[in-house]
Amino acid sequence: MLDLSQITDFLKGLAAVSSVLILSYGGFTLMTSQNPNTRNEWKEIVVGVMIGLSLLFLAPLIAQTLSGGNYCA
Repeated sequence: MLDLSQITDFLKGLAAVSSVLILSYGGFTLMTSQNPNTRNEWKEIVVGVMIGLSLLFLAPLIAQTLSGGNYCA
């Protein structure tokens, strides 16, 4: 039976792989696009992915700090 930590590890891995793909495509689009509207749209997407990824990996630390416990230890 799956443990909660196994599920969260799988979801973190899935998020990391999908974010790498999105960031790669976004970087390619930013370098090659001549349309300023497309570039601004992808800049916002890239920033959003970076913020989401950092929150994903900092969430256990934040939860541990706020609760004072051993969350996901």
